[in-house]
Amino acid sequence: MMQHLDTALITAFVERWQPDTNTFHMPFGEMSILLHDVHHILRIPVEGELMRDDPHLDVLKLDMHDLVRVPVDGPVGGKWKSKWFLNGGIHAEGLLVRGREMKIRDLEVQTYLFVLLGSTLFVDKSRDRLRPAINVFLKDQRRVAGYAWGAAALAYLYRQLGMATRVGSKSIFGCLTLLQTWIYEYFPLFCPSQILQAPDAPRASSWVCHRFAGGDDARQRLVQYRQMLDEMSGEDVSWTPYG
Repeated sequence: MMQHLDTALITAFVERWQPDTNTFHMPFGEMSILLHDVHHILRIPVEGELMRDDPHLDVLKLDMHDLVRVPVDGPVGGKWKSKWFLNGGIHAEGLLVRGREMKIRDLEVQTYLFVLLGSTLFVDKSRDRLRPAINVFLKDQRRVAGYAWGAAALAYLYRQLGMATRVGSKSIFGCLTLLQTWIYEYFPLFCPSQILQAPDAPRASSWVCHRFAGGDDARQRLVQYRQMLDEMSGEDVSWTPYG
């Protein structure tokens, strides 16, 4: 996890997530992260071309070969095994290095965007490996700016929240910066100090987050957060945080 993330706070809200409605069930009603929240918090496009492609594994494998220009081993049990590919993902740090080595500007830009998106908006449990499907939307760089990245990131976070509520799940992934900032914006009881920024700046960068301790300290915070949420009323919510 990134050090600016308060895993205890995120866990307390995940416990209130209902996958059937994609909402947090609070003592006073239901709330959720919406597209206008993504717009203000991240300042990435929420309107534009939808990201609807779901390519076959073999297509993804060929795309990865075209990107890194190295042989790709065949899928083993539906997943790749090679220096670059493991458990259905591509190594993030190795991809950046390879992008610089090839000295082909378009591919270098593509690998950078791949790593950027895979480590911020579409983070999964592999952490240091990226989802190959992201690359499908980066091959034609003329179209990249036209995609509704914010809508895709929100849909992906919804899915990850739903998975995190399953029995046996111990973690949550997706764009957790979006989730934590949303909590800060709407729930002043939890927010840290805030710095003044330009009106069009991402709200996520305005909160001064310190390094959150884990272990016993995180467990104590989780107990406190649960109690605060249990006792919360609608009067404790900032319903129009963006003015």
